[in-house]
Amino acid sequence: MKEFSFIVSLLLTAVSTAQISMDTNYAGANVIIDSVAVDTVYFRPDLRTTQGKWFYWNFRAVSNVAKKWYFKANDDNILTSLGASFSTDGGNSWQWINQDDNLGPNLFSYTFEGDDATVRLSIGQPYTEKNFKRYIESYKNDDRLKLSVLTTTRKGREVERMTISDFSIEPRYKILITSRHHACEMMSNYMVEGIVGSLLSDDPKMVSLLKNAEITIIPFVDKDGVEEGDQGKNRWPRDHNRDYSGTSIYESTSAIRELKEDWIKDDTWIAIDLHNPWILGKGAERIYFVGKEPPAFEKQQKKLAQILSNSYQGELSFNSENNFLAWGESWNTNSNNTKGWSFGTWSKSFFKKGLILGTTVEFPYALNGDQVVTAQNAREFGRDLIYALKLYIDQQ
Repeated sequence: MKEFSFIVSLLLTAVSTAQISMDTNYAGANVIIDSVAVDTVYFRPDLRTTQGKWFYWNFRAVSNVAKKWYFKANDDNILTSLGASFSTDGGNSWQWINQDDNLGPNLFSYTFEGDDATVRLSIGQPYTEKNFKRYIESYKNDDRLKLSVLTTTRKGREVERMTISDFSIEPRYKILITSRHHACEMMSNYMVEGIVGSLLSDDPKMVSLLKNAEITIIPFVDKDGVEEGDQGKNRWPRDHNRDYSGTSIYESTSAIRELKEDWIKDDTWIAIDLHNPWILGKGAERIYFVGKEPPAFEKQQKKLAQILSNSYQGELSFNSENNFLAWGESWNTNSNNTKGWSFGTWSKSFFKKGLILGTTVEFPYALNGDQVVTAQNAREFGRDLIYALKLYIDQQ
């Protein structure tokens, strides 16, 4: 996390001055404030360690008086179709701004309702280790959950690992679920919460799943990037999700590869990688599975997509035809692996050698079609996904 503070005063009358300050002195924060003119803050993402452009930003603002301030993006394509999100409780919960304050592709406003009012503003709904610890606390004494450390990063942070099962029974399947290969893709963690909450419920279907499967979940693959507020996507010198060929340079990706020998071994297994796509446009503003060759592999992915399409119960819709990016379409080609293997490509290399299913799930930041994405319906989709995986296993 790169710390800074920026303070500006606006003279309103001879005796009254409005002042706004911005900072990034907390986990997950990211911004460059270019200037403040009159009542408008001009900002852009900090692209440190990033090759090219990306969109993640997250900062705190404090206004010393009740006032509407305007926030103008100096880079294009860094606001969602819903503008920005905000948190008034220190990042514990987030909501989208009132759409009357969504003033165009590069501009939004926020009204501070009182002296020294504080708000966090962001592209989406940020999620860091603090949020995870707050969530998992109520499950710590559950015998079905084992919390451990996958590895320690080069900066000394612990990469959390959750393993969930009925440990009194030898599992027939292993399921490996990863999240945050790209540090900015925070919406995946709300899906993780939905998955974990479902697995640790007393629903008979989940009890049955845990008798058949042992599930390992890595909530933060790029842990340093998550905590420091990096983009993560197209990271220099290597993207975490291109670090699965040759010798891995990151401790977390290396440790995930070792799970094949140390945990999965010769067992039958499933690999699911959770991501968030680009922020704007029809192709990105939807949930979708990412297909992979060969056809026999993609057939299994489509089978899971069809099960999910037929069984989902949450608010967010899913259609197996509209929500599937087949191999060879759009960016989903061999050119996407020129900088190294992704987790999906690495896990697919074990197809028919123990792996029966693998897929990347792309979950949007703001809109699923015309449906507004929230933390709660992201959790619901996580629940729908793990129930669909249960049905998939039942059909083996």
